[in-house]
Amino acid sequence: MKLSAEQVKQFNENGYLVVPGLLTPLQLEELKRMVDAVLDGTIKPDPSQDLEDFELQYEPAVTGSAAVPRRDRIRVAFHLCHSHPYFWNHAVRPEILDVVESLLGERIKLYTDQMFVKPAHHGSEVPFHQDHAYWTQVEPYRMISCWVALDDATVENGCVRMLPGTHHQLLPHREFEGNQRYGLLEEDVDAGREVAVEIKAGSAMFHHSLTVHRSFPNLGDQGRRGLVTIYMPADAVFVKPWNFKYGFRTVR
Repeated sequence: MKLSAEQVKQFNENGYLVVPGLLTPLQLEELKRMVDAVLDGTIKPDPSQDLEDFELQYEPAVTGSAAVPRRDRIRVAFHLCHSHPYFWNHAVRPEILDVVESLLGERIKLYTDQMFVKPAHHGSEVPFHQDHAYWTQVEPYRMISCWVALDDATVENGCVRMLPGTHHQLLPHREFEGNQRYGLLEEDVDAGREVAVEIKAGSAMFHHSLTVHRSFPNLGDQGRRGLVTIYMPADAVFVKPWNFKYGFRTVR
């Protein structure tokens, strides 16, 4: 689905855009099953990758707790699209690439994906940041993330919170300890302009790599899974070495 001129205008003004119902109910249920299999450990990376398991980051509050199921201890699963063919096929869905093309142009490269789990009760916060603070090897500072909701994302379970119109320059980030290497404090931004982006399962939010955003902890009873795939224009320039082991493949 190519975006309308009005949708592109909204994205250009705000630095993000919600696309309702990006996936069909059948596509959504299949994606949920596959993500659950990753989280439970019942599927493994493709044998060609020579990996024992997917690259996982655990919630600090429950990392070593045997009483908490594995799926509820995981904070992020990285590089699924480079480790298993199902997730590669998700990353190159026409439904997603059509939207990305409307925002980046006809030639697109895939960077990677990240599965943000934010389990019920102890899913941790993500402080304010711009994604491109992690990707300064690439210019221009213009990459697009597609955040697909596997569950309804609500204020209660820690939906993403965006600062509209903050996608025009990279702000100086602070170095943080823990899972988040770089971030911003409320005093660094105009936090009063924050918008909580609640979206339904199967819908997606596309955001610019400079748009400031964060999410609060999940203290509710409902988990909040979101699978993010990240794209760049194919003519992007690498201004610093970036030895990403999977490479950057052209997908359109």
